[in-house]
Amino acid sequence: MGDAIEATVAHVFNGSSNAVVRVESGDELGKVAGTGFFIDTTGHLYTLSSVVGDGLGISVMHNGQSMPARLLAKDPRSGIALLKVDQAGTTPFLNKGDCRELEVASPLVVVGFPFDHEVTPSFGVIGGFDRQSKGKFFTTTHIRANVPVQRGQAGSPALNLDGEVVGVLVSGFEEGSGCYVLPIRAAEKVRADYTRFGEVRHGWAGVTVQEIPVAVEGSRMAIDMVDPSGPAAAQFRPGDIVLQVGDIAIREPEDALDASFFLTAGDAVDVKVSRNGEVLTLPFVAEEHPADRKSNLHALGPGSLMP
Repeated sequence: MGDAIEATVAHVFNGSSNAVVRVESGDELGKVAGTGFFIDTTGHLYTLSSVVGDGLGISVMHNGQSMPARLLAKDPRSGIALLKVDQAGTTPFLNKGDCRELEVASPLVVVGFPFDHEVTPSFGVIGGFDRQSKGKFFTTTHIRANVPVQRGQAGSPALNLDGEVVGVLVSGFEEGSGCYVLPIRAAEKVRADYTRFGEVRHGWAGVTVQEIPVAVEGSRMAIDMVDPSGPAAAQFRPGDIVLQVGDIAIREPEDALDASFFLTAGDAVDVKVSRNGEVLTLPFVAEEHPADRKSNLHALGPGSLMP
């Protein structure tokens, strides 16, 4: 059993490490270093916003060669940064897996650059899928894994045993005993928005939700208030029980945060609600949050379905 696991991890590592890079940037506080990985043949890669700072002086070290990189997008909700390296030829890249197929105890391999060492694999299993930690809500579900990680591995890909990237390492626990991984689906939302709009464009409906004591159709989330100036004003009513937003089923308060994260301003999505005992499917188009129109940055509150 142990030999089989060792061989599988080695296979995943050997098949992925060429697409993993060290990312460096500088600011007034000095040099910052982390990990990133290529996601296509044209030099696009993911890392973390905290690794690239203000986007000045970014470089990528790949196969002993240092290459300048451009910051294309940073998403304050997910912490993901999208970079682009311009070079002759094609870049190796990681295939993406379906993070929704992951389960508790699913194995993960994290490949990154700890401290100033060479690219290194770390192995562990998924311990849970969390919507909050230490009393603070995440903006979308995070994977909690007992994979030991060290400084410098932020932005590393987390891979399944087929060698497909299913998430991005965003933070480690004390003493390197485990980590949180952002599902790759969330990073892909950032890239899809940038590709279409040139920026990350989270959606807003202008409704708030509250938890009700008895579930209706499996959901305990009811619309509390509807902003009369918001895009949902014509379709949603206080008291509607929210059952599903797009492909995300709504059961608990944290489900509302997941649904909010994956809304894109300008995109149509079906929202299923229960109203006076009748299940309705309402087509809905989110808009940009009013604050985003000014700053492209806003806070997400745990009581808001589509902030």
